[in-house]
Amino acid sequence: MPQAPPGKRSKPDPSSWKKIALVSAAVLVVFIAANIITWYSSGYFQREASYRADVEAVANHPDVRTVFAGDSHFAVPLNDLIDVDPHGPAYSIAFGGDSLRECYAKLRRVLNESHTIDTVIVSADPHMFGKGRLESSNRSFADWYFLLAGDRSGLRRGWASAVLDQIPLLNNDFLQYLRKEIGAELDRLRGRAGPAGESDAVPWDKLTEAQRSAEAHNTGAEDHAGIGDSPVPYYWYERILKLARDHHVRVIGMRFPVHREYAAQAPPKQVAAIDAFLLRNGVAQIIDLRGALTDPRDFQDEDHVNDTGVVPLLPIVEKRLGRPLMAHRPEQAAANSSASR
Repeated sequence: MPQAPPGKRSKPDPSSWKKIALVSAAVLVVFIAANIITWYSSGYFQREASYRADVEAVANHPDVRTVFAGDSHFAVPLNDLIDVDPHGPAYSIAFGGDSLRECYAKLRRVLNESHTIDTVIVSADPHMFGKGRLESSNRSFADWYFLLAGDRSGLRRGWASAVLDQIPLLNNDFLQYLRKEIGAELDRLRGRAGPAGESDAVPWDKLTEAQRSAEAHNTGAEDHAGIGDSPVPYYWYERILKLARDHHVRVIGMRFPVHREYAAQAPPKQVAAIDAFLLRNGVAQIIDLRGALTDPRDFQDEDHVNDTGVVPLLPIVEKRLGRPLMAHRPEQAAANSSASR
């Protein structure tokens, strides 16, 4: 082959650059398609879509005055009842697994979008101050709201990581979720299935009281481990309270009904310290309803009220708040509940 003259470089072959461009474009198209498929097919991102939808839907409730924020203790009984009422005066953005960081991020979004809100009810459950709530399974979901607000303070690994997490196949939390899903499926194929799921469990009200007490004790001990030891939950509660002051909104701390053995695992001294902190920093009042319901038929498990229990619970909450939470009373649901008793 003829050699290029000394001191002169051969010109790049235009066809080579064209091939590189075509391959890069093809890889990009495949990557985009894979992300779209992952977003619509994965349970993880279906949960994220539901998470965001719950927050954005407050805009469809023009009469909302009261907003609830917390974890599944609020979400399980409330969301399906009050959120479906478009003219209702209350709305819940609570979501299972939320920590106070996620509550803050979503409340800021809601208060900036809706100007009729004058009261926010935030979970004051002792377990929200425990070590199990220092990191939330919804943490990357809430990153979206910190990005929208241009607020780096709530981003664990900075701007770049948070932006990349918005791309499904680059989302670190999703990759961890995927690894667990693959591991569970491999265990199933090898005949090493995990313990029976909720669908196989005995309904809460069908257990003996001794069984209920034992389960409630164990769950309560786990959920309340380390309450008050970390400054992180207090930091986010302080930010919620400042946010409320900036929007001229009052904050009420609330605890929903749980089994007595579950509640008993929260040391009274630590609970009193939490209450003192909340009241000292601007919480208008703390409404403790942990013992308001005792009938097992009103509970899904040791720490969640079910669809039956929310019917008698709702008037109790309204009475303590001094305001209605629904535009129309769930009279049929109440009648069905009374008949079943």
